[in-house]
Amino acid sequence: MEKTLKTKRRGRGRPRLDGGNGEGVVSREAVIELAYELARSEPLEDVSFVRLAKVLGVVPGALHYHIGTKDDLTSAILNRFYKQLLVRLREIPEDLLWRERLRRFAHILMECERDHRGAAEYIQTKAKFRVFQKVRAGETDYGAAYLDHAFGLFREAGFDAEQSAMFYHVLALHCLAAANSHVAHLEPAEHERFLKKQADALPEGVMPGLDFALKAFSGIRADDAFEFGLEALLDRFAAARGCEPRQAVYDGLS
Repeated sequence: MEKTLKTKRRGRGRPRLDGGNGEGVVSREAVIELAYELARSEPLEDVSFVRLAKVLGVVPGALHYHIGTKDDLTSAILNRFYKQLLVRLREIPEDLLWRERLRRFAHILMECERDHRGAAEYIQTKAKFRVFQKVRAGETDYGAAYLDHAFGLFREAGFDAEQSAMFYHVLALHCLAAANSHVAHLEPAEHERFLKKQADALPEGVMPGLDFALKAFSGIRADDAFEFGLEALLDRFAAARGCEPRQAVYDGLS
């Protein structure tokens, strides 16, 4: 009598992260790395479990099991972003003068945001996970570690807590605006031909402000604007060191 072979059914434990063929097992780390790389050139909202599963050749449920929710995925991408940012920031020599350390900090922050569209756009438009991340037991919240490092730079530069908080905030906003301007191709020089055409088409004297400066405006480059704004902020920070009373610091920023 021929014996019938029965296939043992898989239980409801840990789902496979391979395509079901026993090859190319995908780790949690690999999923996060893929999501991080995809978000370099597109919004975080477009990096979905369905898309990741298709690229990896797995079912979406397996990724949900190992990553969690969409919030977990978003936070994992941002945590990876802050981890990479922090690696670069920690390379700034500690023996530099405070102004040069903050200048290098700003350049690195802007460049990292410019090179990661998903993180930059998210940080500018969303509140959740802008800095503090949702991490598992034993994992490091690199958003928190980044902010700790940033505040430490200002403290070491001789600023008090109120100055450090305000100056970090305005510097970070400047970096983020410059990064997103680059990502979205918003610098005036990107549209120089159009702007000059508009200037030439204006009836003389109708809009004297545009007559005066529109052509000059059309040649502005994002990098030049970033440098100008950065030096202006650093000048303001330098003037405020040891400034009393503290309200004078904020009056100077208004």
